[in-house]
Amino acid sequence: MEDFQSNTAAEPQMTPPVLPDTLGAPGQVLYPYPAAKPEKKKWELHSFDRPFAWIAVLLGFLLMRYAFFYADGFFTTGCFLLLYFVSALYIRFSGCKPTLSQRIFGCVICAFTFVFSLTASPLLHGLCFCFLLPAIIWRTHAVCGGKGFVTRFFPFDLGSSGIAKPIQHFTAGPQAMFSSQKNSAATNTVKHILIGLLVTIPLTIVVGMLLASADSGIADMFEFLSDLPDIEIGEIFWQVVFGIPLGIWLFAILYSAAKRKEQPFPVDAFYEGKLAALRMIPNAGLYAGVTPICLLYLAYVISQTNYFLSAFAGRLPEGMIYSEYARRGFFELCAIAVINLLVILVLTGCAKKGGADRPKLLTVYAVTLCIFTLFIIATALAKMVLYIHAYGMTQLRIFTTWFMVLLAVVFLVLLLRQFTAKLPTAAVLTGVFIVMFAGLCFSRPDARIAEYNLRRCAEGTLKDMDIDMLCDLSEDAYNIMAQNRELLEQEGLWDYFLEKAEMKTDYEYGSDQYRKWNMSAQILLQQLHTDTTR
Repeated sequence: MEDFQSNTAAEPQMTPPVLPDTLGAPGQVLYPYPAAKPEKKKWELHSFDRPFAWIAVLLGFLLMRYAFFYADGFFTTGCFLLLYFVSALYIRFSGCKPTLSQRIFGCVICAFTFVFSLTASPLLHGLCFCFLLPAIIWRTHAVCGGKGFVTRFFPFDLGSSGIAKPIQHFTAGPQAMFSSQKNSAATNTVKHILIGLLVTIPLTIVVGMLLASADSGIADMFEFLSDLPDIEIGEIFWQVVFGIPLGIWLFAILYSAAKRKEQPFPVDAFYEGKLAALRMIPNAGLYAGVTPICLLYLAYVISQTNYFLSAFAGRLPEGMIYSEYARRGFFELCAIAVINLLVILVLTGCAKKGGADRPKLLTVYAVTLCIFTLFIIATALAKMVLYIHAYGMTQLRIFTTWFMVLLAVVFLVLLLRQFTAKLPTAAVLTGVFIVMFAGLCFSRPDARIAEYNLRRCAEGTLKDMDIDMLCDLSEDAYNIMAQNRELLEQEGLWDYFLEKAEMKTDYEYGSDQYRKWNMSAQILLQQLHTDTTR
């Protein structure tokens, strides 16, 4: 017995029993022990993680409802402000402090949230949403990770902050929420309150019916509540279904940001090593491949000199109309710019002899491509100005012009980057984009379009004012048209505008009720009420 005990003590794991030879082959294990289940990942949670997990789920529902379904005004501004302040508060609880530049960036984020309230343009609302969510994510991780405004390899770090790290810590939210339910006096109190409310709902309904029959004031109040827009139960259901995982993802972003102290951003040398592995193409092969493209571009510019320079002279080439002239220039711009951008990235990123020790010939090719693209962009901008002068502004023309200017800045920065490796490319491009995007959002383009076309029409320099195009814009443009009643009456368009405005401001039912919760819609309602009562 002692020998058996000593042998079993020395054995780290028990081996499965081997059945006799009569039941199977010698040494065959017919009844192996079941494999142990892998333990679930247990995250280290702080006391403040529990309430923040529940707040994140609530934020997920609110964002799903007022940013995805009804991104039309004050509610959306409030949701993004709440998301920003929750992230800032979580940063504070985590023991991290933002720098001055990060505080300024936080103020910029808060300012952009008011775009939803100031303008009624759905297009600007969508673009602003695509800017705000990554901006809040990046600021949260940058503060906790000790980074500045942006990093050198900003796209990779942003992808890590918004996708890779939250996926890695996705289960932290449910773990925090479930753990908060155990031995929690606050949870028990909430549970008792909910039970009490559910039990007394039938009694409350009976009392309400008796009071409504006994008092006209209570009856009027119930009638008012019954006249409110019906809540779409189906929409609420899907908002909850999609809002819960969104909230868990939001908490994973916060939790993974706090872990940046233990799991910091990769250093620049890590990314440089990854990029160095891509430098496999011999320089001679790249030169041979790019040279025909450059020669073709040169021949194209020479053969089309009259076509391109007509834009700078303010006249049309023979046999062309304005719309064809500008449209062809825009699509040519997009195709050539994308091709040239890809070629420049291949030249600078895949050349075997590149980086800081690149040969001068590589720089010459990159500079040539940048200059050619800038020339094409300048020509396209000149043609677009000519087009606007002939036919007026439209939303497509405004946003196209803005995009071309942004694209010109990108290639200008790439051009400067060929001469100085110390240029903070990511910071410069991000800063320029934020400034230009702010100018686009806060200028309220739909209002500027209506203002420009109406002014040109009053001056007699715009022969055809496309009233249908203006009425297809948001309430921003309607406000400007309402302020120009005399001009519209002179053109015989006032009654048509009023008919369109009444249809535009039909905010009675469904999702339309949320379209009025912005400044433009409220001002338009007031203006229409003033015009119809005088």
